[in-house]
Amino acid sequence: MAYQALYRKWRPMKFDDVIGQSHITETVKNEMRSGAIAHAYLFTGTRGTGKTTTAKILSRALNCQSLIDGNPCNECEVCRSIISEVCLDVQEIDAASNTGVDNIRDIISQVQYLPTMGKYKVFIIDEVHMLSKGAFNALLKTLEEPPAHVVFILATTEVQSIPATILSRCQRFDFKNISIDDIVSNIKTILASENIEADEDALEYVAYLGDGSMRDSLSILDRCLAFSSDSLSLGKIIDVVGAVDDKILYEFAKDVANNDTSSALMRFNNCVNDGKNLDNIAKGLLNVFREIIMYKINEENFSASKIKKEYLKECAHLFDVASLSNYINIISECIASFKSFASQRVLFECVLVRLTTPQMNSDYTSVLARISALENKMASGVFVSSSSADEKKQNVSPKEKKTDTKSGDKDIHKQTPEHMPEDTNTKETPDVGNNPNSDTLIKNVIQKWPEVTDYLLNNGKIALYTNLLGSNIYEEDGSLIIRVDDESKKHMLCEKANTDLLKDVIISSTGADVKVRIVCGGAGDNTSEDDIFKNLDSLGKNFPDNFNIN
Repeated sequence: MAYQALYRKWRPMKFDDVIGQSHITETVKNEMRSGAIAHAYLFTGTRGTGKTTTAKILSRALNCQSLIDGNPCNECEVCRSIISEVCLDVQEIDAASNTGVDNIRDIISQVQYLPTMGKYKVFIIDEVHMLSKGAFNALLKTLEEPPAHVVFILATTEVQSIPATILSRCQRFDFKNISIDDIVSNIKTILASENIEADEDALEYVAYLGDGSMRDSLSILDRCLAFSSDSLSLGKIIDVVGAVDDKILYEFAKDVANNDTSSALMRFNNCVNDGKNLDNIAKGLLNVFREIIMYKINEENFSASKIKKEYLKECAHLFDVASLSNYINIISECIASFKSFASQRVLFECVLVRLTTPQMNSDYTSVLARISALENKMASGVFVSSSSADEKKQNVSPKEKKTDTKSGDKDIHKQTPEHMPEDTNTKETPDVGNNPNSDTLIKNVIQKWPEVTDYLLNNGKIALYTNLLGSNIYEEDGSLIIRVDDESKKHMLCEKANTDLLKDVIISSTGADVKVRIVCGGAGDNTSEDDIFKNLDSLGKNFPDNFNIN
C-alpha cells in the first residue's frame, strides 16, 4: 500500500477526536442528539484547524444508522460507504476548481433528488470563498430554502470574502488556532503508536512551527521522520527545516542592544552559509523580541523552557519596551516585503543595519524609542554628551564648529551684547540662561517636534511642512537649530509670516518659548537669522544628539 501522510492517516473519525475545537463539536453533537439539524453550516478558520475533517464527520453523523452519543458509528453500511467515498449522497466540491455558475447549476439540479442510502444529501463545498459572484448569486435561493433532505456544509479560510447574503443563510462556526500543548499531546500519541522516540523540546518546536495548524505540524513531523525515523531531537529538526537555533537568535538580539552592526552582519552571513532559511531567520528574530516584551511585562507567569528563560533573563534588561516595539515594526515590514523585493538577503542586511544603528531611523516610533533609551541611560546615571555627537553627525571638525558657533552667536546677540559669550577659546561653559526649567523645555521641543510638523501638514501648510521635511533639529549653545539642505528652503523658512506661524505652533505644541536659528548645509554656512523668538531659554547639553525629522 502506498505511503499515507500522517495528517491523513491520523485524521479524526469522530467529533470527540477533533483537537482543540470542543466549542464546535459539542454544539454539533447536541444537534445530532436532538435532531435540530440546520440546513446550511459554515466552517471558517485558519488552515489545518479541522474544518474539512469536521465537515466529513458531520456528513456521516447526518446519515449514520446508529449514532453513538452524537458521533457517527463508522461501522454501519452508510458510514463505511461515505468513508470509502463511494456514497452518492455525500458530494465534496472544491470551489477553487469549480468557481463558475455552471458548477453551481449542476449542484442545484441534483438537489431535487432524494438520497439513495441515508437520510440526507450532503454537499460539502470547500474553499467556498473562491466562487465567483455569479455562482454565489445562483446559490442564494437554494441555500436559503433547500429541500428538507439537503444539507450544505461550506468551508473557508477567508470568511471576509463571503457575501453577507450567504453568511446570513448559514449557521456559522469559527475554528480556533490549536494550542501548542494540544498539538504536542496529539503528536505524542501518534509517535507512541508509531514506536518513535522524541525529545520534549523537539515536539514543542514542531508545534511552534505549525503556528496553530495541526496539519502543518504533522507535515513538518513527516519531513523530520523521513530524515530520522528512529528518534527526534531538536537539533535534527532545526537542520531539516532550515531554522535557526534560539541561542543564535538571542545573540542577534544582543548585537542589536549593543549597536554592534559588524557582529550582526557576520552572524547573519554565517547563518546564510549554513543554509538557514531567510524567512525563518526574520520570523525567529521577530519572535525573540516579542518574547522579551512578554517576559518583561509578566516575568512570573511567562511560560517557557528552562533554557529559553535563561536567554530571556540575559537579554531582558538590555531593552525597553518602546525599542522592542520599534524593532518588531521594522522586522514585520521586512517580512511583508520579502516577496516583492529582488534580493531577500540584501533587504534583511539593510534591516540589521537599521536595527543596530538607531540614529538612521527617522520615523516617529524610532524617535520615541531612542528618547526612551536615552532617558533610561540618564536615569541610571550615564552621562550623555551632545556636542561631540553633533560634530560627528554633521561631519564638522571642532575648529569649524567653534567658528560657526562664534559667528552664529554674534548675529543672534547683536542687539544684546551683554549676553555674548566672552571668548570661544576659553573652556568655560557658555551662559545658557537662568531658566530653571530649561531641561524640561528642550525635552518637550525635541520629543514633540513631530506634533509641530503634523500640525502643519494637517492644516494645509504644505509649503512650510515640505521645507521642514528632512531637516535636522538639535541644540547648540542655548539655541534650537533647524538645519536644512537647500538655500531656498532657508529663505522660505525665514520669511516673517512663516517664522510667526512656526513660533505659534511650537509654543502651543511644546509649551516652550525658545530661540531658533535656521541654518543651511554644513559648517561655514551657519549664517544666523534675526531673532525669531524672544526670551532665550537654555536647552542644555545632556540631551541626545540631533534627530532626523520626517
